[in-house]
Amino acid sequence: MNKKIISTILLMVLILAFFATTCHASASAKVFSSSKSSFYQSCASYASSGLSSLGYSCTTTMGPITKDSMLSWIQNTGNGYAMYVHTFGGTGYFNDYYGNSINSSMISGNWDFVYIDSSYSAADNSLATAFHTTGYSNRCFLGWYNAVTTENSYNFNYYFWLTYVGKSSVRTAALNAASHVPGSGTTPIKLYGSTTYTGAAR
Repeated sequence: MNKKIISTILLMVLILAFFATTCHASASAKVFSSSKSSFYQSCASYASSGLSSLGYSCTTTMGPITKDSMLSWIQNTGNGYAMYVHTFGGTGYFNDYYGNSINSSMISGNWDFVYIDSSYSAADNSLATAFHTTGYSNRCFLGWYNAVTTENSYNFNYYFWLTYVGKSSVRTAALNAASHVPGSGTTPIKLYGSTTYTGAAR
């Protein structure tokens, strides 16, 4: 009798472990960050920590990130649901380490949470639309609608990823993080998509 109970319990534990592993593996995130300054590397570390806390299986690429490596992740047909990129860019595009651009026409897939940490990435909704993060209840895109300095971006990311993300909606977390950066207009953060989505993995 005891052996049957023990066997049943072990079987249930194995089944639960299998499903937990499967769910975790199904929600992948990727962090890309240029190595142009220590600020960038710190932001990548914060983002990786924050995305992991949201339930994503997260990997990070830092250094001379390339257009091909980012497009490989963006255009994969697997389980890429979230992405953070810290680099230079502009309205409707962002660059790799060498200045090669990725624009909205090159983007595919249905994404849950995308944050392009470059000036003007959210000046319009072209990137948010390309990532299919608008018009859904559990998707959003975060970026800057104006120019942002590296230091202000760093300060924002510190509070956003390490203090607020996962405790409320992405929008609320962003507003709270922005309140810690001194000066008016220093953190022109903008969200497209759901204002109630927490950023949590599926």
